[in-house]
Amino acid sequence: MTRWIALLMLAFGLGMTAPARAGEPPPLVLGVFPYVTPVQLAQFHTPLKDYLAARLKRPVTLVTAPDFMSFVERTRDGQYDLVITAPHLGRLAETRDGYQRVAQTGHTVQALFLARKDSGIEKIEDLKGRRVMVAQKVSLIYQMAEQMLRNHGLVPGVSVTIVETRTHNNAMHAPLRGEADASVTGTLLFKVLEDEQKKQLRVIGSSPEMPGFMVMANKRLSAPDVAKIRGLLLDYHTVPGSEAYFSATGYQRFRLIDDRVMRAMDTYTAVLTQPAGP
Repeated sequence: MTRWIALLMLAFGLGMTAPARAGEPPPLVLGVFPYVTPVQLAQFHTPLKDYLAARLKRPVTLVTAPDFMSFVERTRDGQYDLVITAPHLGRLAETRDGYQRVAQTGHTVQALFLARKDSGIEKIEDLKGRRVMVAQKVSLIYQMAEQMLRNHGLVPGVSVTIVETRTHNNAMHAPLRGEADASVTGTLLFKVLEDEQKKQLRVIGSSPEMPGFMVMANKRLSAPDVAKIRGLLLDYHTVPGSEAYFSATGYQRFRLIDDRVMRAMDTYTAVLTQPAGP
C-alpha cells in the first residue's frame, strides 16, 4: 500500500491494519481525535497501536476522521472501540454516548496566542481589529480562546475577527503564512514546532491550564477488557522504547481519570448539547 493511500484511509476512518485472519478476534478500532494531520497522527500513535495489539494479542486499527465534528459523530455512532479525544469530548462520549473511562494523559492543555515578532502585536489587547485563526468551534482551544479575548475586552466577531481552520496545526502556522495576524494553538504543538519557526513567533497570551486527552471505551467492550486496556496504558511508560512515543506526543504518561476534572468539562460540552441560538 502506498503511503498516500494509507494516509487517506486513516483520514477517512478506514483500517490501518490488515483484516483479522480466521479464528482471530476482530480488530480493535482505535479512533484518534484529528488535532493534527493524518501524517502526524500516524507517526505519533502507531507505536501505541502496535503495543496494544501485541499485549492484547488482537489486531488494532488506527483511524481518525476528516474533521472534529465528523469525529464527534462517529464516536456517537459507535464506530470506534476506543477513542483518544479532547477532554470535553471524552465527557460528552461518557454522558451522551455511554463510553467508559479508561485513562487520561498526563499533560495539560493551554491555549497560546501567537503573533509574528515583527508584527508589532505584543499583547492580546493589540488584536483589536485584527484576524485571529483558531481551530474549529467545537474544540476546547476555541472556547478557551473566546473566553480569553472577552477577558481582555475584545468581542469575538465584533472587535476581532475569528477565522476557523481545520486543525490546531493549521492555526499555529497562520501568522507565518500571512493567513492571519495572530493565531491560537495548544502548548503541545508549540513545544514541538521547529526552532526556526518558533523564533519568528511571539507568545502574546495564554489561557489557564486544562487537562489533556481522555481515552474512552465503547460501552460494547466488557469490563474485564476495559480493565486490561487501562492497565496496559497505565504501565506503558515503563515499557522500554515507550519514551519515543511520549516524547513525540507530549503526553508524559497515562493515568487514571480524575472525576473532578471530568465533571468540570460539562461547561465545555454545552457547545455540542445546547440548541444553537437564532
